[in-house]
Amino acid sequence: MKLIDLDSSFSQNHNLIPGSRKGAVIIIPLVCLILALAVVGELLKQTSLEINQLKKSQFHLQATWLGEAAVQRTVRRLKENMDYSGEVWQISSEEMGGVYPGEVIIEIERNSEQNQSTILVRTKASYPADESKRVRVIHEWPVQL
Repeated sequence: MKLIDLDSSFSQNHNLIPGSRKGAVIIIPLVCLILALAVVGELLKQTSLEINQLKKSQFHLQATWLGEAAVQRTVRRLKENMDYSGEVWQISSEEMGGVYPGEVIIEIERNSEQNQSTILVRTKASYPADESKRVRVIHEWPVQL
């Protein structure tokens, strides 16, 4: 019968375990850090997309309001002068109380077949006027004078 020295085999295996754990102690936090950075990066990307969408919505709403203001301006001008044929209305950022200027192209379409008291006003409102990110809203408004 062969005798096995348990103390010597245990000490040899015991010495291997702490040495192999040194790498795990470094790798596990590193993997956790990489995963955390990936999650934070994705959250930042999503936040950036939402901010851009919010800006586009704001620009669209402002362009809609500019178009409505242009129709009111057109009606007032037509009451003063029936020969008014439209214009390019430039609104500075100071007049708007904002950061960007606006622009509205006002076109008037008179149909000779119909009653002259009804005209079609077409507005092409752009906000911001000179930016590559501008939003353009086009509306047609039948106006009775």
